[in-house]
Amino acid sequence: MATQLKVHPSFFKEFATKTWVSPTEIVKELVENAFDEDATRVLVTVLKDGGISVEDDAGMDQNAMEKFLLLGSPHKKVESISPRLKRLRTGRYGTGRLSFLTSFESMKIRTRRGSFAKAFMINGEVLDKLFTGNASLDELSEPSLKRDGTELLMTGSKVGTDPAKLAKEIRKLAILRQPMFEVFIKQAEGFSEWDFSGAQKITAPDIQGHKIPVNLEGGKITGEIVIARRPLSDEERGIAVMVGNHIVTRSNFGFDTKMNRVTGYVRCDSLTSRFADKSALIEDGEYVKFNQAMKTFVIDTVLPSLTEYEDVLITREESKIYKEIDKVLGQALVETLETQEEVQGYEMVDVKEVVRSTTEPRADEKESSRTSHPSSSSVAASAQVQEYEESRPMAPESGMPRAEHVAGRGVEEPQSYRSVPVEEAARVEGGEVVDVVDEKQADGTVIRTKKVRKPIVKKTFALKRVGFKVIPYEDESDSRYSFTNENVVFVNKANSTYKAEAARGDEFLLRHIINMVAESIASAKHPEGKEALELQNRLVSEAIRIHDYSVMKKA
Repeated sequence: MATQLKVHPSFFKEFATKTWVSPTEIVKELVENAFDEDATRVLVTVLKDGGISVEDDAGMDQNAMEKFLLLGSPHKKVESISPRLKRLRTGRYGTGRLSFLTSFESMKIRTRRGSFAKAFMINGEVLDKLFTGNASLDELSEPSLKRDGTELLMTGSKVGTDPAKLAKEIRKLAILRQPMFEVFIKQAEGFSEWDFSGAQKITAPDIQGHKIPVNLEGGKITGEIVIARRPLSDEERGIAVMVGNHIVTRSNFGFDTKMNRVTGYVRCDSLTSRFADKSALIEDGEYVKFNQAMKTFVIDTVLPSLTEYEDVLITREESKIYKEIDKVLGQALVETLETQEEVQGYEMVDVKEVVRSTTEPRADEKESSRTSHPSSSSVAASAQVQEYEESRPMAPESGMPRAEHVAGRGVEEPQSYRSVPVEEAARVEGGEVVDVVDEKQADGTVIRTKKVRKPIVKKTFALKRVGFKVIPYEDESDSRYSFTNENVVFVNKANSTYKAEAARGDEFLLRHIINMVAESIASAKHPEGKEALELQNRLVSEAIRIHDYSVMKKA
């Protein structure tokens, strides 16, 4: 008897129920299937009883139905371009129609295109019969659809579905960026055919930033990489790797720590995705070549572009407002918080001064001469030494200016007339004297040059000195008016509050943004408690006062 390899009757059910991991992945798979069949609108309805329906406006004819019912058919790989809209298809293996069994008991299918219409049910019992190679499906006696399209109604939910999470996951689909394709989602008590009442459109996130086109290996690898203006969520971070129009995975190609703000996509149709759920790449020879090409591109192009990130972030139209915010909030911080100057280095500065001519004695010298009656040469010597010492620093041992020290003691002890050593010199004009050179002129005047070591203080606004900056972005899908990440305050220009304040004028917008930045700074200083609110109010009040005073002075 010949040795045989057999398929166990439970294989197909095991495969169908243990490949896709959640209802959200199932719905994403079915939405992509609708795209592949040239649908232009898709409606996802989450029902109160846990069921989910996915409807489209494409529909299937007899030929398409036969392909749909042939599990594992490679027709999407062979016919990779859709017939009507010429789309690059997402599917490859024809197994996604079984995905529902992971989370649902059954799926009712109704479809119509032109004069062709059909309705039937698929459930786990049908799969038990597939080990023979085929299984009969009982057609349902139900009214035909009112339009061309396909309706998939999944019932017998095994696990609950969060509509908000489902919408968030659908937003990740690359096909949402394709023309003539829209996806809507709604919740309903019960199912009603092709009813868009209460439905919301799901749009792909618009991530603004520095865009880098990709075209490698003679066009085999194409796409666009974006250095984002705003911090990215875990779902957005990384470069999406696509086969066809399906995102298989996201990768930073080994540079995870350096590319936190990098997103985008690359497409390479020579890669092979894992069978069925297409959630991983087969690491064959094509994968090795692709991976090496992308690593080289990241090193040569993407990483150097990160150094230009700061220039990309600031939009010009708000630059004047943001500079003013920087200035007034910076000064408000100086007056409200204790800040320290940052010393970047030191510089040597020559400080010159003119020492008075020594030929004419001063009144105090004449008085000293009458009191002690020294010789004329001694008086001249005393005056000369006194003039030399007059502009020197204070004598450490006395705490008195050197000139007074000399005048009080006369000339009996010449050693006391010494110059103060350089290392004992006091700080002058914010610096430290490190050398002194006297140069006597022809008229008896002495030019004294002091070499002063001065610190170079970083000239910046206090707002930047404490690490905060303001960066505008525009994302209509983001309901937040602002958020803070790594001491950067991101302000959403698409938010209705921002638009309203901007429409009222620059002064209103400036005050609005000042309040947001002050809130972020105060929260960072005092994460909890009323101290944060008090600091925020002080900063806002002081910043607006400074700004108003500046405007008044200009007027």
